[in-house]
Amino acid sequence: MRIVKLKIDDKVTEFKLPTSWDEVSLGQYSKLMLSIEKEGISEIELMIKSLNALVGIDESLLTKVPIKQLREAYNQLGELISTNPNNELSRVVEIDGIEYGFIPDFDDFTLAEFVDLDNYLQNSWDNMSKIFAVLYRPIKDREDNKYTIDTYTLKDIKERRELFNDRLSIDTIYGALVFFCDIGRKRIELMQLSLKSQQKSQSIMKVKKMREIV
Repeated sequence: MRIVKLKIDDKVTEFKLPTSWDEVSLGQYSKLMLSIEKEGISEIELMIKSLNALVGIDESLLTKVPIKQLREAYNQLGELISTNPNNELSRVVEIDGIEYGFIPDFDDFTLAEFVDLDNYLQNSWDNMSKIFAVLYRPIKDREDNKYTIDTYTLKDIKERRELFNDRLSIDTIYGALVFFCDIGRKRIELMQLSLKSQQKSQSIMKVKKMREIV
């Protein structure tokens, strides 16, 4: 962390700026990406929203900071933003002594997992904690690098997503995001095509039966 001093209403206050991605939570990173990807965002808006996302300074307070100090703080933060988090896949992460394992085999993907992930991916950065709550689940059994995870249930998502949002650093799970975008998304798209093909076949059969009745 790096200390930055900002003048707000004639009072100088110290804030901590992250200097590495392991100091940034999943929730903070998601908030940052939502800001960066916003169309038509101005330079000032970007500075304010980035500092709000990664430092936690209220936007209303940032509007009172002298523009020179605001720019200096953002430039320091920019040193981090200009880099990417660690893209190595962490198959197992630990929080408070509990191990959570990344889905071992996407070939075992259930329909429930597919449907929920497909819905979450429609607004991915808004739902990033939900996506990771599906991808990472408590490990039931483990032997060396092999493990099994809890069966997927929707009711467990809320508690896990809040935990991941606040306690998982983006540096820990960014690799899983990259992996899922490359591999998992393709699996989902294939499943979508398969389901559409089945639905189309079912529709054709229904039309044929209707014609026979007529």
